[in-house]
Amino acid sequence: MKENQLHKKKFATLILWLLTINLTYAEDSEFKSVSPQWTDNPPKIDGQLDETSWQSATIINDFVQHEPTAGAPTELKTNVYLLYDKNRLYVGFECHKSDMDKLMTNETRRDSRFFLDDYVAVYLDTYLDRRNCYGFELNALGTQADRRVQNEGANSGRRGSDMAWDCNWDGRAAQREDKWTAEFSIPFAELRFAKKADSIWGINFWRQDRSNREEISWSDLNGREYAVSRFGHLVDLDVESLNTRRPLKVKPYGTIMPQKIGDQKFKTEPAGGIDFRYPLSNLTFDFTLNPDFAQIEADPDMVNLTDIPLRFAEKRPFFQEGNEIFQTPIELFYSRRVEDLQQGGKMAGKIGDYNTALVLAQAGPEDMNREVGMRELPLGNYAYSVFRLQREFGRSATVGLLGANKQNGSDYDRTSGIDARFVLPENLEVNLEYANEWKTGLDRSQAVFAELSREANFFSFKAKYFDVGQDFNPEMGFVPRIDRRGINLRTSLEKRWKGRIQFLRSAPEYERLYDHQGTLTNHRFKFENIIGISNMYFFLSPEWYYHLEDDGEKFTDRTLDFFYGWFPPKWISVRTRNSFGIRNGQESFFVGPEITIRPTDKFSLEVKQQRLIEDSELVELTTRIALNYQFDQRIYARASLEQTIEKDRRFFVLFAYEYRPESNFFIVYNNNQTKKGENEQILFVKLVYLQKLFG
Repeated sequence: MKENQLHKKKFATLILWLLTINLTYAEDSEFKSVSPQWTDNPPKIDGQLDETSWQSATIINDFVQHEPTAGAPTELKTNVYLLYDKNRLYVGFECHKSDMDKLMTNETRRDSRFFLDDYVAVYLDTYLDRRNCYGFELNALGTQADRRVQNEGANSGRRGSDMAWDCNWDGRAAQREDKWTAEFSIPFAELRFAKKADSIWGINFWRQDRSNREEISWSDLNGREYAVSRFGHLVDLDVESLNTRRPLKVKPYGTIMPQKIGDQKFKTEPAGGIDFRYPLSNLTFDFTLNPDFAQIEADPDMVNLTDIPLRFAEKRPFFQEGNEIFQTPIELFYSRRVEDLQQGGKMAGKIGDYNTALVLAQAGPEDMNREVGMRELPLGNYAYSVFRLQREFGRSATVGLLGANKQNGSDYDRTSGIDARFVLPENLEVNLEYANEWKTGLDRSQAVFAELSREANFFSFKAKYFDVGQDFNPEMGFVPRIDRRGINLRTSLEKRWKGRIQFLRSAPEYERLYDHQGTLTNHRFKFENIIGISNMYFFLSPEWYYHLEDDGEKFTDRTLDFFYGWFPPKWISVRTRNSFGIRNGQESFFVGPEITIRPTDKFSLEVKQQRLIEDSELVELTTRIALNYQFDQRIYARASLEQTIEKDRRFFVLFAYEYRPESNFFIVYNNNQTKKGENEQILFVKLVYLQKLFG
């Protein structure tokens, strides 16, 4: 108990000290500003930029490099055009390019991550809170992606984990002999902002050109891709005249699901459900009753070579929307833990300097016959509740609270946490969290996390300390290791060039952990190296790793990971991940080749295999083949076949058609066969129809 009180006192003192520093610290950077031009003749969104209205638009062309040299001038000629009317913001990009045959255009599915594509983007910080923003992206094929960024991407990875947010906006791209162009049409009614006079928004524009090895930005982000605090300003926007009417959205659905198991006859089970969304200017309310996610493809089988469980991304729309608000250094809410959702409600948004979110759900386990762990609640129909409140201070500091409860009758598992983030000079960032867990029949347990990091173009590092209690294992969270305390240190040196050698990165890592009895449990040295040459990438990572298993067995692994990838501009890409050495006391060899063939912009074929050999014996073998065809942005088909060494086989076919915005038609066929010869066939037809009321 005294130790818990000491942790609390130290944590509170540290937050107050950092708040004092943060509130007195201000970057001495000047913000660019731009005024969009009002139009009474909105352009047709076809990617061409040939309408007369664009001739009167505000033009921006003073871009700087983000990569390879942050803040340096760029030779990429890029013009951005800005218009608006009472309904929409219109953004046009004109991207000049002398070698159009080297244009990189691969992704055709919405919300793809454009790592290897030429693309452009606009980012909007509508509250000018210098932390959070909306992102809208278009590649040179006109493929759309949108996202919300929370806390400048903290706890989200480099590209963020918020791609699930979808906005009903329009975008198109067109290619010419010496340039490509793109048009954005973003409805104000899809955004949240304060509707008051003289409002200023944060804004930034972005272009990636793969063949020139450049990423350029309108604002100098000082080496941090999502440095919302350094965005320019969108001024003279007549916010009070904007149309922000947000109708109540009602989305009923109906399904027909003929199902056949083994030699049984087909059984048809019709079902239905409904979703509601009521958006206000600052908050959005969502409700779902009897949701169905059968159109979502199952997670692929993956060979896990680490002692940390695999974490799969959330794919269900109800949980995806607003999920970024719940992100904390210790993941106390991992929505995949809510399995068989039956009904739920959600609120998310921003009120003044507060970000807030609430989820209430009723759900049961997917498998009522599975074995219950020693510290798990008994199987049953669970009530879930999660609340999040985050307060913004000064220019970049945030302090947040999160509470989560999973209950089954009188049995419960409850978690609470306080977290904080501070941005300091020289791109330094501090992330902190202190959490407690209460579970039926167990004493209170706790966890502490502290991280000092720097992310920039040339030199980055992360220094972590964490202390996860012996019994701290929240059932609604994702905490890979319990009963561990210690440090993890990682540095990264990266240099980029525009020649044949693209970049070179070296990242040494050190970790040392103990359990709460003082026994050394994990001790790791790792040295990652990657080099990019032309369209090829080579990764080499030797590792020495001592670890103590839960059963008391000790292992000292000595392994070498190797990755090779070849990503030419068109038609084909090849990659393979390999690992060999001594792992868990056995000679281990893993190989995972992948090939993607794109004979056209609309069609792709993916073939993947994972093969693991231990002491000369094949123990894992998974082969996966996937076909994708994108008829256009709103119509696509996908098929996949996966087979494991145990002869389990999964065949999945999906046809999806968004026949009007947010209204969908799905046809799905699943054929699952186990190693015992059991066969399950399901044909699934789903129709979703959006009806807007009172707006």
